Amino acid sequence: MGESLQRFWAQRGDAIILNALQIALIVALLLVARWLGARVIGVITRALTRKVEVSERRQAQIRTVSALLNSVLGYVLLFVGLLSILGALGVNLAPVLATAGVTGLAISLGAQQIVRDVLNGFFILVEDQFAVGDEVTIDGIRGTVETVGMRITRVRDAEGRLITLANSSITRVTNHSRGRALLSLEISIAAEYGLENARAWLTRTCAAFAHPALQTPIEVRGPTTLETTRHTFQLRAHAAAGQLETLGDALREHLLTHAHTDGVPLA
Repeated sequence: MGESLQRFWAQRGDAIILNALQIALIVALLLVARWLGARVIGVITRALTRKVEVSERRQAQIRTVSALLNSVLGYVLLFVGLLSILGALGVNLAPVLATAGVTGLAISLGAQQIVRDVLNGFFILVEDQFAVGDEVTIDGIRGTVETVGMRITRVRDAEGRLITLANSSITRVTNHSRGRALLSLEISIAAEYGLENARAWLTRTCAAFAHPALQTPIEVRGPTTLETTRHTFQLRAHAAAGQLETLGDALREHLLTHAHTDGVPLA
């Protein structure tokens, strides 16, 4: 028995040592690649979650994607490592790769819609196109975003209907909750009140208007028509995103109340 082992080691010893060194090198390279990949994903995740405007829910979603990427990286490296180790042991990889290729092709054909949904969901998340609670118009559908997943997005419209959209179908997004909106309101005053008096009253009344959604002073423009029976002015101001209708209602109420108090004939 001892002589058989000695003969075997004499014949195969160098090859075993060489294979062991190759496997050790492959494992070391895989560990380094795994560490570097995790570091890169971690840096990107921290950079995205440091944004001031990123909500806690968005941060949780980013961390979820980070965990998903780490998991995918681990499986990819494991597959590459197994193939490399089998190659180092002298296993013919052609049948293995052929089987993997056919299997991968079948899976890709059957799940390409899911893959597109997930990829588009990932970019929606990373690019921060919209978040839960935002008022958006997605491909002609307007409503409030209720959920943003990796595969689907749910929007509730003004009639209360919950609309589910596949992320791969989302091509055009208008986010009404970002930046600021422009308020434009027309008001007409009877010509008998006088043009200068009408402009002075409007300027004074608009200057006295205050509202949390008002971001810039109200600009009075006009008259905007050549009518002889009334003077029409345009009021313009910037409002906080999503507050345009609320601000418009408050301004109209303010103007009606002061017109009644000051005896200004609106037309």
